[in-house]
Amino acid sequence: MNIKEFKPYLFTGDISDYVSPPFDTITVEQEKKLRSSKFNITALSLPEYRNNGMSQEKLIQKWIAENVIYQYNKDIIIILKQVFYINKEATTRYGIISLTEIDSMLKVHENTFEKQVMERKTVMRELNGEPEPIFIVVPNNGFDKIVRRYANSLEERFKFEEPSGVENHVYFLEDPDKIAKLREAVRNDQGIVADGHHRTQAIKDIKQETGDSFWNYAMSYITSIYDNGLMIGGVDRLVYRINFEENLPKIRNLFDVTVERAIVEDNDLRVYSKGVFYRLVPKKFVIDETFGTKYPISTEIINQILFVDALGINKNDIETKVGYIYNTTDAINAVDMHECDFAIIIPPWQKDVFLKMTLEGVIFPQKSTYFYPKIPSGIAIYLKPS
Repeated sequence: MNIKEFKPYLFTGDISDYVSPPFDTITVEQEKKLRSSKFNITALSLPEYRNNGMSQEKLIQKWIAENVIYQYNKDIIIILKQVFYINKEATTRYGIISLTEIDSMLKVHENTFEKQVMERKTVMRELNGEPEPIFIVVPNNGFDKIVRRYANSLEERFKFEEPSGVENHVYFLEDPDKIAKLREAVRNDQGIVADGHHRTQAIKDIKQETGDSFWNYAMSYITSIYDNGLMIGGVDRLVYRINFEENLPKIRNLFDVTVERAIVEDNDLRVYSKGVFYRLVPKKFVIDETFGTKYPISTEIINQILFVDALGINKNDIETKVGYIYNTTDAINAVDMHECDFAIIIPPWQKDVFLKMTLEGVIFPQKSTYFYPKIPSGIAIYLKPS
């Protein structure tokens, strides 16, 4: 995988006023708060965000003229240290923000929605750049150790804490020799897009449509899949306008269903409806008939066996009857607050299973994985030279 340094555009002032979660994870409440900040990155990254009719291109030029953002005067690689807590235990993850070549050494693992790809194309075309990085993991057990060592020798440039409690510490690597060693460290690695499939496809489309070499590279956050601070969860589903209990007889024909009073963390699917958890294990004959010798993943079981075979939800209905949520507590609350009819709780991924399937070229359904912690938008912006 080819990476290189770049001259990022950076916000002046207190960075905490400007950053946001990745655009596709922003809740309604978060969006209201972010929109109240005059210069938040969401003014550039959200496709429906229009600033008094001003395009992203005009807005970014206005921000540059007013010194809201400025271009750093050296080619650098940004090092990001993230500190967060799991079961009250502090965990640290190291990664870098650089440019990554979009080529055969970069694998995707999820299908995309055409609408979301078009939205990202619109944003990036108007901006003539990329407002947030895609998230890449590499199967390199030594990469995080190199990054950690370099970070420990650098002065912290800025830091901020996200509402979720994740602390972000940012460093600038300017040393050409150390940058060269980082480039060499991942040169033979197969990069895997963890988060940002719609942005990746949008960049590919723009490159093909324009022939502009600027789009050969994407601003990317890169970390090792073996880093202890990398978590791979599932993306829970919210289902609308379908009564789960009324469909239980059909569901029981295809799944072994167990009623539970509390959620249990294991590798099985759960449905939460009307205060009750249902553990769903597909029957062996159903798996054999549906997938044959192929190893099925949770979201394929949901899409084909639960949605199509049991509930009669076709592929077109999925976009209108199914929503996605990244926190199981929020999914449960959505059911309790009658914001949806029921929620499907997706189990977390085992890293070795994910890596094996991805390197074999398996493409998962949309929203099959959730990599955590996410990378905040607004740490750096990548713009086409004028």
